[in-house]
Amino acid sequence: MQPIIYDVAVSADGFIAGPSADIFKFPGEGAVVDDYFERLKTYAVAIMGRATYEFGYGYGLKPGDNPYPHMRCLAFSNSIDLPENAKVEVVRENVTETLRALKETSEGPIYLCGGGAFAGSL
Repeated sequence: MQPIIYDVAVSADGFIAGPSADIFKFPGEGAVVDDYFERLKTYAVAIMGRATYEFGYGYGLKPGDNPYPHMRCLAFSNSIDLPENAKVEVVRENVTETLRALKETSEGPIYLCGGGAFAGSL
């Protein structure tokens, strides 16, 4: 059974972004970033909520694209609208059953990425 790992950058005071979702104070290079990219290679599946997925639109992600092409990617949302040929799977219901199945069938750890709302709901 694979673990779900909440791998997120966080400030010393517990925030994952600045005001208005500002991420520009996060480092773009260096040891911390290198370590993060090495960890990404170990995950088999990425899971996230709608807000985290759509946040990528502001950085060039197109609706339906997989932000982590080397992983299976699932967005959990009742309201997200993606094209039919999306490379991201949308989970609208049966969240608990879906997560249980992922943990049992994934070939590697599951990367829980993004904001605290989805992570907190789990």
